Amino acid sequence: MALRKAQKEALLQWIAEGLNTTEINERAKEFKKPFAVIRQQVDYYRKTRKIDINAILAVDEKNALVTGLAVKENRVAALQRLAALMGKDLFGGFLWTEETKGVGSGDAAIILDYDEFNGAEVIQFRGVLDDIAKEMGGRVQKAEITGQNGEPIKINNETSNRAISTLADAIRESLSGKSTEQDGTVGTTK
Repeated sequence: MALRKAQKEALLQWIAEGLNTTEINERAKEFKKPFAVIRQQVDYYRKTRKIDINAILAVDEKNALVTGLAVKENRVAALQRLAALMGKDLFGGFLWTEETKGVGSGDAAIILDYDEFNGAEVIQFRGVLDDIAKEMGGRVQKAEITGQNGEPIKINNETSNRAISTLADAIRESLSGKSTEQDGTVGTTK
């Protein structure tokens, strides 16, 4: 069956998405002018239009990287909108919520109204603020290991080699089952 231009374009797009023949035919049923393809047609278009498909994929990947929530500014803007809504909710009167509990039933029931701190929403609000800070680079966690007064760590190779050698000897002896006394540098095996 010869495909019309719009059908070919849709078919190429679906092939570029990685759909198989069955999945393509499911979508093709919903097309403005329904159509169906066979596996050989799909293989033919995959082979002959490989460059076109690669170009479509490259454009789609580029668009995915430079649009929507892939863009840092858009993520921050969305988080700021969410923070604004939550802040308005919390500071507008829902920092404390009115709760009701009842004990018993009928005429003997006791109903108690009380206020409860809205801790769950406060935690979520703080999480959104933390996410904004992380997106903006404000929550950098650095762990630096340095020597005295911020200087590089000084390694005495002679001492290190001796300690490693003593440790290796102790491990060897432990694994061999020998019973020897050590000088106390690493440990004692008996």
